[in-house]
Amino acid sequence: MKLDLFLARKFFSLFDGTGIMTRNMRKPSTPVFGWVATTLMKAGNAKVAVSAVQELRVSQTDCVCEVGSGNGLALLEIVKQTSQAVYAVEISRIFRSQLRALNLGKNVSILDHDASNLKVEIDDNSIDKLIGINLVYFLAPLNVYLDEFFRIMKPGGMGIFACKFDKIQNFDETLAPNKSESAVMQALRQSGFKTTSNFIDLGDINSRYIAIKFYKPFL
Repeated sequence: MKLDLFLARKFFSLFDGTGIMTRNMRKPSTPVFGWVATTLMKAGNAKVAVSAVQELRVSQTDCVCEVGSGNGLALLEIVKQTSQAVYAVEISRIFRSQLRALNLGKNVSILDHDASNLKVEIDDNSIDKLIGINLVYFLAPLNVYLDEFFRIMKPGGMGIFACKFDKIQNFDETLAPNKSESAVMQALRQSGFKTTSNFIDLGDINSRYIAIKFYKPFL
């Protein structure tokens, strides 16, 4: 194990459940806690990001939106598969800087707005595929975000939330209230989506996740 990852995990274990650690897992911003969050995400999401994009089945004609793009692990896979518009919604200044450094292409738009209201940037019924990795825990009120995702997705469009609910049970509940697979799926149904889920094991304890897939019905 690399020293930086060892130190980040040790630091996280000491502050897991605190408000400042949870805030930085949502939006890396402070020097030390932000470093811990970005280090853990890079290591823990590497395999998951590739797998989740594969589960999304992106085609060359798909317009894609990733909410919470982080350091771009999933985006690097998405841009290999589509030449259409790709929206990367990211509220962390640290992560937006990292995304710009990737030079992902002219079809990629990096948005700094909160995903609860994307009306200025994304039209109704315009997104074929939507993805969020280790994101859904932080979306509050959840129904507001899901209604917005329903608005921007095309009828027949598909989304996926890659989730590690077992890893976030100690997070500050005021910042990460969505800790239940069943509750998230129920909220998706209430917003009009059809939804399924399955457990995916990529071979190590940090690369096991639940894939919640949701579909906007045809009119």
